Amino acid sequence: MDKRRLRQLKAIMQLVEALDRHGIKAWLGGGWALEALDHNYRRDHADIDFHVFASDAPSVRVLLQEMGYNIVDVTASSFTAEWGKLRVDWELLWEEGEAIVTYDSYVEATYVWPAKAFPPEKSGEINGVSVYVMSPSAQRQHKLDYDKKQKRLRQKDMKDLARLRSLIHDRL
Repeated sequence: MDKRRLRQLKAIMQLVEALDRHGIKAWLGGGWALEALDHNYRRDHADIDFHVFASDAPSVRVLLQEMGYNIVDVTASSFTAEWGKLRVDWELLWEEGEAIVTYDSYVEATYVWPAKAFPPEKSGEINGVSVYVMSPSAQRQHKLDYDKKQKRLRQKDMKDLARLRSLIHDRL
């Protein structure tokens, strides 16, 4: 196992433990979310993606700084935490009525997440640690939506889409 993957795995486990201690829900997104749902699926990850409610963001940033992370690239809809070569991207969520929304830089607009995109229970696992994870149908829909906005899907996105489709089918 390469050093970056080990560093990312350790970070996910430490972050999940710290967030749980503080009663903060944060859902894994991106490639790590897919791995949390499918233990046989592996690919390289440039970073770790989390989604957290905007109301929890100030607490999360303080917690991350206490853990030794530097907070960079703060915007109204996201921030990044870095520790050496480790990068953790945090996308902020808001509730608007029954919907959960975010400002999505991929589609350059407010994005309304599909219903049940962020399950209230931990539905994934990384190295034996239970994690909150975006639903496979929401992950797949998001990738398809940014493809519709002329954002060309990368090879890894195409591979992820195929695996997400089979995960959705397996759960029916």
